[in-house]
Amino acid sequence: MSRPLRILYNNAWYHVMNRGASRTTTFYNNDDYQTFINIFQQLHRRYRFEIHAYCLMPNHYHILVRTPLPNLSDGMRHLNSQYTKLHNLKHRKDGALFRGRYKAILVDAENYLLRVSRYIHLNPIKAGLISHPNKYRWSSYQFYTRKIRLPNWLYTNEILSRFGIKQQKNKYSLFVTEETDQELEFFYRKTKLLPVLGSELFRKQTGQTILAHIPPIREIPDQKNACFMPDLPKICRIVAEYYHISPDMLYVIRHKKGNLPRAIAIYLATELSSLKFKIISDFFKNISVTGISQIIFRINKLKNSIPTINNDLQILIKLIKS
Repeated sequence: MSRPLRILYNNAWYHVMNRGASRTTTFYNNDDYQTFINIFQQLHRRYRFEIHAYCLMPNHYHILVRTPLPNLSDGMRHLNSQYTKLHNLKHRKDGALFRGRYKAILVDAENYLLRVSRYIHLNPIKAGLISHPNKYRWSSYQFYTRKIRLPNWLYTNEILSRFGIKQQKNKYSLFVTEETDQELEFFYRKTKLLPVLGSELFRKQTGQTILAHIPPIREIPDQKNACFMPDLPKICRIVAEYYHISPDMLYVIRHKKGNLPRAIAIYLATELSSLKFKIISDFFKNISVTGISQIIFRINKLKNSIPTINNDLQILIKLIKS
């Protein structure tokens, strides 16, 4: 099995997550949750980790962390192994607790920091555990919205400062609860998560300054594609050539017959480019962000029921990436 790509450098931001092996419970009671949180102090002291947001769920966790040093792997190895050791000792178990290696998404803090924090804090609601994030004890949301003394390892100023000077906590609360971020929902719903969440410029800079100096590693096939950024015209050109139509047809809506090549081009744009849905909708014209979500749902349904469409998608992805 291939290892996930790790992009490490000073002052990098990551959304880190891991799940219990076979989706088994990782936190049985309050003591388990607190034991895990206590290790954050060790990460801060030993590895200088800055935890900016977190949410512990019964069988998985989410952490938004900034690493002043390029040592994410060292710190996460300590976190997972230390908690597994204490958990197994307490519950008289043996063996691995988490499912393989943790997942780490490099985050473009300038454009996605607030949105990732919202995604993390809304996890308990999406899981049906509570009706409002302020009712969940095992996340950092309470520190963002209440006057509670912060642990020295938790940093909230970076996020709250983006809401001005006055009423930061109220503004953040409204930001988290006012709407669902469809773009991020689809990003994290992908079977194979991309290792970078950011703007086109951020991914390009990452590829040029970081990955360009890392020799290819056979066990990490994602490395060559980590910052792969096909432009939308290229996607349209290849889709049009594949279906033997004019590229102009990809901007035409056929209400009666439909336009499958157009739908597939839009779908591939969301899957491969990681551009904001608004940018994609503006490019393809006459389609809303909601319309893009509907196309993604439709194509996912078709590719699971019609083998030829799934085959077309696989071929197109290879052509676009070549």
